[in-house]
Amino acid sequence: MKKKILLLILICFSFNCLIAQQEISDTKKLATIAKIYGFLKYYHPEVGKGKYDWDNEFIKYLPQVLEANDKESLSKIYNNWINRLGKIEKCKNCDSDQLLFDKNFNLSWTQDSEIFNTELTAKLKYIEENRFQGENFYVTTEPVGTIKVTNEPVYQNFSYPSEEYRLLGLFKYWNIIEYFYPYKYLTDQKWDSVLTEMIPKFRSASNKEDYQSLVKELIAKLDDTHAWVSFNAEKVKYLPVKISNIDNKAVVSGFYNDSLAKVNNLKLGDILLKINDVNIQEETEKKSKYISGSNANIKIRQTYQEILLGKDSIITLTIERNNQIEKIQANRYNFDDFKYWDSPKAVKTKSINEKIGYINMASIKGADVSDIFKSFENKKVIIIDLRNYPASIYKLLSKHLNSEKRDFSKIYSPNMDYPGMFRYKENLQTGIKNSKNFKGKVILLVNDESISKSEFTAMAIQTADNVITIGNQTAGADGNVVIFEYIGGYKTAISGNGILYPDKTETQRKGIKIDIEIKPTIEGLKQGRDEILDKAIELGSE
Repeated sequence: MKKKILLLILICFSFNCLIAQQEISDTKKLATIAKIYGFLKYYHPEVGKGKYDWDNEFIKYLPQVLEANDKESLSKIYNNWINRLGKIEKCKNCDSDQLLFDKNFNLSWTQDSEIFNTELTAKLKYIEENRFQGENFYVTTEPVGTIKVTNEPVYQNFSYPSEEYRLLGLFKYWNIIEYFYPYKYLTDQKWDSVLTEMIPKFRSASNKEDYQSLVKELIAKLDDTHAWVSFNAEKVKYLPVKISNIDNKAVVSGFYNDSLAKVNNLKLGDILLKINDVNIQEETEKKSKYISGSNANIKIRQTYQEILLGKDSIITLTIERNNQIEKIQANRYNFDDFKYWDSPKAVKTKSINEKIGYINMASIKGADVSDIFKSFENKKVIIIDLRNYPASIYKLLSKHLNSEKRDFSKIYSPNMDYPGMFRYKENLQTGIKNSKNFKGKVILLVNDESISKSEFTAMAIQTADNVITIGNQTAGADGNVVIFEYIGGYKTAISGNGILYPDKTETQRKGIKIDIEIKPTIEGLKQGRDEILDKAIELGSE
């Protein structure tokens, strides 16, 4: 009996030793160096001061990591690397009882005993607890709280870099998002799994087109309408019409220039089926994973727009109009040709009837606000149209709409003293104490063209004394935009601050709060009706 027990113990011991020395896959090893590279860059005091050529350090250690056979050999590489970086003094002010936003924070990987030995996990924990305090060499903050990426090396002729630099670019970007993107916790795919999915793809990218497509796919995984990447400055041409996603169809819903739309025989309610010989719906299914968008509707609409852009001036469109399939030739133009932002036909305000006034936020400036409210002083209802991109005048509007100052937004920004954590700022307020404010009903119009500053402005106007919001889901991309370089000189962007309602309701991805949902219909467009505005007038006339 004793012999059997002893044999069993030996078998278990041998099995455990075998498990302990199991080989780690290349993808797992590469994921560890990705995380170690970023963690030390933003946490280690000596690295954070810019004392090392950090990209060169990565390139130097990458082959060693790939050659490691198991947990012990891998951990030895990282322990030696950290030991070379210099002594870390005890941090005197790293403990804080400040209330922090921690939904993006995740350093649990530093304590993964399946892949790191106890010496390394202890070192990584010590670095976290005694992390760099002060201005990091590689990232700082702007006055509004968003990050600014700094002192990154410039790489020339990187349209298709070698494998180690493809990985370096992926890891640089992954870590910027890991530590400083306010909405990481809201992405459909967990950011950790994005890393392990993209590593083999970036390694095997066989040409420039594949590589650039992978960069697009990576950025699209942020689920952020603000997110984009530009590989060159070459301008593309546009159709003179706006396209919306209605009933999962690409539908002409507005004009960038109505005269040019007429010249090209494009009408409201037209359903676009093909561009040249490319089926738009089939192409949408192929391309959507490369297109950024905070919600499903925006992602589809953005994909339609991407498909319809191009270098050629003349194209053939297959459309459905009045249940008939037609082919028409259409011209594409430089966007500046539309004069869209300074159209002389743009309406600033109008009196819809004796009771209702209308404000087009795309066209008014701060100097217009007082005169507008004077002209509307006898109105019972003001419709404010935010289906556009407004000037930064929400405070001026609120002075006339609110009877008192009110909170409208809670903001959280990256915490540079504890990367991955975010700090709440004081709630933003709008309005003033004003007994002479507008006493009637305010009706706010929004739709999927309401993005960023438009959504932020809507949140402020929603603090008015008597306000109702109607329309459909907005773009769900609130907060300032941060632009930085992807390795190789490519420009890319993300949302930079976290924006919430004062009650902590999220606006990112969801869009702003809507009281009455109204979606445009193809039939309504064909009839030339603005169904959201029609509903507002109906409500205002009650």
